[in-house]
Amino acid sequence: MSEPRNLHPDPRCLRVRNMWRATSTIVGEKRQYTLADGAPTGSVFAWAPLTNDQLAGNVLYARITAAQEALDKLSVEGAPVVAKQGEWIAARSTAVANRTIAVTHGPYTLCEVGVYTPEDWGKLYDAYQAGKIPYPWFAGPRDATMAGERGPWEL
Repeated sequence: MSEPRNLHPDPRCLRVRNMWRATSTIVGEKRQYTLADGAPTGSVFAWAPLTNDQLAGNVLYARITAAQEALDKLSVEGAPVVAKQGEWIAARSTAVANRTIAVTHGPYTLCEVGVYTPEDWGKLYDAYQAGKIPYPWFAGPRDATMAGERGPWEL
């Protein structure tokens, strides 16, 4: 069985993401995203710099820290949710469209992201449900800068 791969080049969210009607501040080594002053809505392109074409057909994962209201309303624009638990969400990017997480319900810190093929997502989710990993996510080595990092465990 082949190891799953996280296709995102910045899975630990150390780089600022593109935003629409939002601002960011550094909190530790991560970024907190907040609705811009006076804006009724706003969002963060959590899986940037990958393009919509690169995301299409894959499962998108994100984990955030935020107040309970933001966690309760956590969703991915235009992508049906395949799993959601507390502070993380996974959604299937089925069409070419912007994939964002709203900041409308309160500020949040983007902790980690993943982009997985549906097959790899199945392996990760199974490992998560079996208690082998704390989240259905991995990043690879600490200094990893390339997409396609392999998971460090056998599933």
